Amino acid sequence: MKHLATILLLICAIVPNLGLACSMYKLTKNGKTIVGNNEDFLSPNNQFWFEKGNTNTFGVMYMGQLDNFAQGAINEKGLVFDGFWEPYLEVKNTAGKLNIPIQDALKNIMQTMTHVEEVRTYLSTVNLSVLHDGQLVFVDQSGTYLIIEGDEMFIGDESEKTFSNFYYSQIQSVDDVALPYFQKGQDFIKRTKQLQTLDYCSEAMSNFAQNRVAPTQYTTIYDLETLTVRVHLFHDFSDYIELDLKEELQKENYSTMIADLFPDHAKGVLHYKKYNNPEHPTLLLEELIGDNKITEQEFVAQGFDNIIHQIGYEWLYDIKKPKAAIRVFKYGLKLMPNNAKLYDSLGKVFYLSDDWDNATISYAKSLALNPKNKNAIEMITKISKQLEQPTN
Repeated sequence: MKHLATILLLICAIVPNLGLACSMYKLTKNGKTIVGNNEDFLSPNNQFWFEKGNTNTFGVMYMGQLDNFAQGAINEKGLVFDGFWEPYLEVKNTAGKLNIPIQDALKNIMQTMTHVEEVRTYLSTVNLSVLHDGQLVFVDQSGTYLIIEGDEMFIGDESEKTFSNFYYSQIQSVDDVALPYFQKGQDFIKRTKQLQTLDYCSEAMSNFAQNRVAPTQYTTIYDLETLTVRVHLFHDFSDYIELDLKEELQKENYSTMIADLFPDHAKGVLHYKKYNNPEHPTLLLEELIGDNKITEQEFVAQGFDNIIHQIGYEWLYDIKKPKAAIRVFKYGLKLMPNNAKLYDSLGKVFYLSDDWDNATISYAKSLALNPKNKNAIEMITKISKQLEQPTN
C-alpha cells in the first residue's frame, strides 16, 4: 500500500498547472547546435504534424496534444521553439500592440523566419498578454536563443543554456530555481563533459525528466544542422526513433500520434493504451490511489477535481467518446460526492449526448450543492423549454 502522504504529494505535484511542465537544454560548440526538450503532461495523447513549405513558406514539424495547439515546433531552417507554463506575471506592455492569436503568430514565425532576431522584432509588435502565465523560448541554427516573457525579451548566445518553469528575469542564479527535476539536470551538466552528440543530449534530458502523475511524456532531441530529430517516449531513454526532418517535409501534410511511431511493447505505448481504454478510462487513477483512504476534503485541497476535469473533457472534446467522459466524472463524484463543479460537468456531458433527463438530474444536484451556480439554473431552464417543444 502506498503511503497517503506520498499519494497526495504525487497529486499536488501537478496542480495547479496539471502537468504543463517541461525542460529545454541547448548546447552549441564549433558552430553546431543541439537542443533537447522534455514535455511533461498528464495525458499521453501527443502528436506530431508536418506541414510542407512552398515558395513563400518554410516546412514545419509541430508537436502538441489532440487540440492541435502547437506546444513546440522546428522548421526546415533549424529554428525551434517551445512553450513553458510559468507562475503568473503581469504583462503591462500592450498599448498599441497587434491583437493576434498566439497560435497565428507562432505559425507565421515558424513558416517565415530563420533567426531569433527576426522573431524578436516581430513579437515586439504583438500583444503578448496571453503570456501572463507562460513564456516562449526560441533557438536558431547558430545557437542564439530568445526568451519571451511577455514584457521582457532576452537574446543570448552562451554555448550552454537551460530553460524550464521559471523566469530568468525573476532569479539571480539558476541555483535559486526550486524545481528538483531542473536541479537534477543542472547537476548532470555540471559534472559531465559536454559532447556535441544526440546521445549526450539524450542523457542530459533523462536527468531533467520527471516520472510522476504527469511525467515526461516525450522527449525531442534536435540536431539543428542535420535536422535530425530523435524522439524518446514516456521517459524511456533506453529506446528512441529518429526522423529526418527534410525527408518528412517532402511528404504531403500529415499527422501521427507519437505513440504510433514506437513498437507495441514499448513502455510508453502500453501506458498510452491503458490511458485510452474507453471501457476503463480511470484505470491509471485507480491504480495510483489504490486502497488508500483519502477524504474528499484532501482530494479537493490537492486539486484532484481539476485532474478529473482535464481527463473528462479530453474524452469529451478531443477523443470524442462521451460515454468514457461520463465514467470519468462519475468516478470523480464517487471520490468527491459534494463537488458541485463535477456534477455541473457531468450534466454538460449528458446534455451534449441528448440525455436530457440525466442532464437535468446532474444540474439539479450541482445546484443543490451550490445554489449560486448560474450555469446550472440556465441549463435546467433551457432543457425544460426544449422538453416543452412539440415533437414531430
